[in-house]
Amino acid sequence: MDLSMYRDFAEVHEDRHWWFVGRRRIVRSLLMSLLGPGRDRTLLEIGCGTGGMLPVLSEFGRVTGVDPSEDAIRYSRQRHGRHAELLRVDFPGELPPGGGYDVVALFDVLEHLDDDALALRRAASLLSPGGLLVATVPAHRFLWSPHDIINHHRRRYARRELRARIRESGLVVSRLSYFNMFLFPAVLMARLVRRSAAGVDGGRSDFKTTPGLVNSALARLFGAERFLLRRLDLPFGVSLLAVARKQAAPR
Repeated sequence: MDLSMYRDFAEVHEDRHWWFVGRRRIVRSLLMSLLGPGRDRTLLEIGCGTGGMLPVLSEFGRVTGVDPSEDAIRYSRQRHGRHAELLRVDFPGELPPGGGYDVVALFDVLEHLDDDALALRRAASLLSPGGLLVATVPAHRFLWSPHDIINHHRRRYARRELRARIRESGLVVSRLSYFNMFLFPAVLMARLVRRSAAGVDGGRSDFKTTPGLVNSALARLFGAERFLLRRLDLPFGVSLLAVARKQAAPR
């Protein structure tokens, strides 16, 4: 993917598409409830891509973003260089220099990796004692569709599976909730239809241009789940949100 393709993705989808807008609102609300305002923290985003989450993370401290693509890092520096230090790192085979982060974030990254268990162990190793891992992943194998194939997903997760993976890394799970619940019935129906039609048109990604008023309404509806997530874990949804903590060393 060259720079123009990254630019198209960022400006057409990541900046405007209801799913990205809603996810940003949910993650910002979650971090505010977990951390509160403050700039004296260090945060690492693994798989930052075109950098759409960096401005949100920068509200909570000093951010480092890493990605395996040099083109993605170059574009992110142009777009979000004021918000983060950006490094090309092919995680989990490589680790960024340093460590001791207060927060490590993996937003829809684990499903792309061959060895997600290794990735979680190495992410945990980058946390300071008491530090937080925040991760989102696609949920439910029965939602598998051409969207997953086009976006190079290796898997979708059950809640118990993600919980087990995180525990195996040595972290303690403190939150594990589904999200994108309000739109789950519509997404389920769309996935079933597209899966049945995939033999005809080869399938397509869910990240398509949505008319402005519809897109805004969907972003508001999806993002409104942040108010529920402040109080409880949601029982179903298209995605999973996990928060886990690295235990402090015994004194």
